[in-house]
Amino acid sequence: MNKFHFLSSFCLVLGIVFLFIGFLSGDIEAGIILILPFISGSGIFGFLGFIFILVSFFLFLFGLTSLFQDDFYKTEDSEFKTNKKPSVKGGGVVLIGPIPIIFGSSWKIAIISVILAIILIIASYFFYRS
Repeated sequence: MNKFHFLSSFCLVLGIVFLFIGFLSGDIEAGIILILPFISGSGIFGFLGFIFILVSFFLFLFGLTSLFQDDFYKTEDSEFKTNKKPSVKGGGVVLIGPIPIIFGSSWKIAIISVILAIILIIASYFFYRS
């Protein structure tokens, strides 16, 4: 856990505390519309809570990018020593309704994605049928 993730956790907890104080003081209201929760407020506690949660989100993302940068520079140095090219294979499935869109960097990955898409469609059929 690097310093950005620690600061992100601290800001998130502080933001939740401010939102909770605002909720207890009556400045903030919460509810659910359909399945989406919402928070509405007009006081300083709501503002500070939102700002701290937003800052924690950006600190977390910045911490992730610094982790990936460190890994990139470490692997870059080792590439020059071993003269090996890294190979990355990937693929995925996007389900838009009943229609699967399957992509992959090789035929092997695409076939595995097709099999996983079929399993996912069958599982969702039995899950939503009951």
